[in-house]
Amino acid sequence: MKRCTESFTIWRDGAPVAFVAGQLVDDKHPILKTHKHLFEEPTATVVQAAQLKPVEQATAEPGTPRSLTPPTQTADSGGGGPKPFDPGEHTAPEVIEYLKGADEDERVRVLAAEENGQARKTVLSADLTKA
Repeated sequence: MKRCTESFTIWRDGAPVAFVAGQLVDDKHPILKTHKHLFEEPTATVVQAAQLKPVEQATAEPGTPRSLTPPTQTADSGGGGPKPFDPGEHTAPEVIEYLKGADEDERVRVLAAEENGQARKTVLSADLTKA
């Protein structure tokens, strides 16, 4: 098993494939051939925690409380959690696809980072409506 050290998205066969920080993949996963630098050996506690993590209990009735597992770290907690999405680390099509699924606050943040960084016209003028 290998653990993803930071979130990233690649394009495979015309579709985005996302990997999330902390995600475990098999040693023979094809992503390790091209992106091995974004993975590391997990500690025994990470593997054990992944195996023991309770699954969120979904309900069919509106208003019924659910048992949710809060995240242990966020990008803002300073605990070494996943970094916020950086458009400068991605291709224009990847940034556009990410923005289509982001909420309004995240779109504003990422577009501001793009404008202050590479300022790609394809990203800044993209139609961000969900397809």
